[in-house]
Amino acid sequence: MHRVRARHPVLLAASLGLVVACADEPPADRVFVNGAVYTVDAERSRAEAVAVRAGRIIRVSTNDVVRRLVGPATEVTDLAGGMLLPGFHDSHIHILIGVATEDDCDLLRLASQAEVEARLRECQALPGYGPERWVRGGGWSEWLWPDANPGKAQLDALFPDRPVYLESSFGHAAWVNSRALALAGVGRATRDPPDGVIVRDPATGEPGGTLRDAAMLLVKHKLPPLTLEQRLASVRAGITLAHGVGITSVIEPGLDAELIAPVIALADAGELDLRVRASLSPLAWQPGAFDDGVFAFLEGRGQWRRPGLDVDSVKIYMDGVVEYGTGALLEPYDDARHGLGPRFYTQEQVNRYFTRFDAMGLAIHVHAVGDAGIRMALDGFAAMRAANGPSDNRHHIVHVQLVDPADRPRFGELGIAATFQPLWTYPDPAALELDVPMIGERRTQEMYPIASLAKRGARIAAGSDYFVTDLNPLHAIEAAVTRQDPYTNAGPVLNAGERVDLATMIAAYTIQGAWLTGLEKEQGSIEAGKRADFVMLDRDLFAGPASAINEAKVVMTVFDGRTVHDARAD
Repeated sequence: MHRVRARHPVLLAASLGLVVACADEPPADRVFVNGAVYTVDAERSRAEAVAVRAGRIIRVSTNDVVRRLVGPATEVTDLAGGMLLPGFHDSHIHILIGVATEDDCDLLRLASQAEVEARLRECQALPGYGPERWVRGGGWSEWLWPDANPGKAQLDALFPDRPVYLESSFGHAAWVNSRALALAGVGRATRDPPDGVIVRDPATGEPGGTLRDAAMLLVKHKLPPLTLEQRLASVRAGITLAHGVGITSVIEPGLDAELIAPVIALADAGELDLRVRASLSPLAWQPGAFDDGVFAFLEGRGQWRRPGLDVDSVKIYMDGVVEYGTGALLEPYDDARHGLGPRFYTQEQVNRYFTRFDAMGLAIHVHAVGDAGIRMALDGFAAMRAANGPSDNRHHIVHVQLVDPADRPRFGELGIAATFQPLWTYPDPAALELDVPMIGERRTQEMYPIASLAKRGARIAAGSDYFVTDLNPLHAIEAAVTRQDPYTNAGPVLNAGERVDLATMIAAYTIQGAWLTGLEKEQGSIEAGKRADFVMLDRDLFAGPASAINEAKVVMTVFDGRTVHDARAD
């Protein structure tokens, strides 16, 4: 593909065979021609070219028709046979908080303990945060250590005098050293907090260096607060990452008054080049933390609403994660230590929260992974519907790891979307090293039933849960279509019966994500009148085998008709 600006319109028109704009219609600001335009409209129709004016699509048609809208100042992009899609929607992503900057110790995507050790040695040179020069960061992969428990000894050897706090890639555990534990006053006599675990040395009872779920807060609360400038740098870094893989719209869960501040600052400065729905939580991510004070917090949400920033959503946890034994199950874990897993709320509490949230006009964003947690959520939505009747709030359950067959039709019946993380739908190290020992081969093979829910009328949306996993939608789309490792195209398959087609997954990352944010009339498909948010790929995804989907490259990302990422300029 190549893009040319019409500085010499007569010569340009002659070279591309363009026709000057019709006299009775103003010319387009931009046109995209010679492409495989997959509109994701109701008919899933195709086109060759698109015209844009003032940030909106004005024509989707053939090259000849769109060429008539080229005028002296029109910017022309030749797609050269590549694909134009609506901008991707990531419906569950952590891109506006915690994205590593140059001052953080970034352990994301490291494949071995040796690589982690090497990166930690590099992190010794970081300036750190606050008077104690805290080393903070994370992204370490749980499956690199037995029982997902890295110990404090390794950090103590490298950072004997500096406190260290490193969150896991799942975001449900922290790796800390002795200095951090001492500053937080966490020792042998410290009790596990509700909904949290201090992993201990089995011989001495001393904290071993891994903190799970609510126990993370024992040390996290001691971290020096980031300045607004530091948080702005992290948000900007996140938006740049999103644009690089074609993402133009997100649902960001777990924001509170502090975490949303830099997002508001960017919006007020006109720099928020991302459509954002914030799923609010007054205690950020902390599971099981709600009390009735949440209602007053959410009633004040209007102060944060901005153009492009929607705050009419709330996040709530039903359970934790299967890999740590904190997912709520209908049948006990194979690992006898964890039983059925915890329930963060009673069913009566769930029913009351859901009913009140829905009545407040909020879209409920539910973290639920275990089949019992998902049933509790569905029961809560059923009670909500019985009390309130139908509403246009866009509720969804996120992760959807294990779903009892009896509950699969209920998503469609209740109008609740299922937001999967499609990159988890193949037998990756997390499944093979962590899930199988916890829930056995049979239940592992039943994970992430995308096809089963889709066949039963569920609306299927998709998200990365970045930074837990790679945020590139093309990797995730391929994984859901093949249920096999998209990076190697080899190895075992995770339940071939749950494969879905490419069209389903493109819709999950476009028009279905737009529906979840209440913006399906504004974005999510390439149709006249909608916002000009596009992702341009170097090839037509439908023209090759499923195993080549993630070989496509994002060449350009367009937001409101403006180029916000251009790989050719990198």
